[in-house]
Amino acid sequence: MGLIGEAVQELETAIEGSGCEDGAVVLRRSPDEILCQYEQGVCLEALYGGRSGEFVTSNPVEAVTKVSFLFDATLTNNTAKSAACAVLNVLSAFLCISRKVRACPSSAHPACLAELGEYLSDKRVFLAGVCPILARELGAGITQDPALADVLIINNEGVLSEEVAGIVALYRDRKKIICIGPSTAGVAGLTRIERFCPYGT
Repeated sequence: MGLIGEAVQELETAIEGSGCEDGAVVLRRSPDEILCQYEQGVCLEALYGGRSGEFVTSNPVEAVTKVSFLFDATLTNNTAKSAACAVLNVLSAFLCISRKVRACPSSAHPACLAELGEYLSDKRVFLAGVCPILARELGAGITQDPALADVLIINNEGVLSEEVAGIVALYRDRKKIICIGPSTAGVAGLTRIERFCPYGT
């Protein structure tokens, strides 16, 4: 099923009978948004019920859809998965399931990186998703083998990956898993995975 599928099921259960599933979600590119330093791509913004959320992706799509599209969708490509994650993020904000669903200002980037780097400094880390800045920060602390890692870090790209979904399923009850950045807000909140995003808004 993967993390996105699990999050969708949790959302469907949470809003059943509330009428939220019939609400319209606007998905639009927001290329001028400041991005989280741990994410690469284009900001896909989702608007619902006066709240907003974002998902950074290389496969943005613009559309107006209903929340219920998630419950019947076949999420077989990264365009559909990215749209689903954006919807999960904005609904998580709307329902107060997740906080900090938007990127922090660039002025907060050094402090955020320092905090995360300090926490991970004595640990072996597997990066589930490409994250150049964290790879540079941690250097020799990075392992390419999740079996050798103390901590699995998942960013926006990791959430979309089928390979990462399999790794998470294998190690979820055996290793510490941390989602990072605003793009993971909905998935982390709905699946109850720890998330690091101290300066997000």
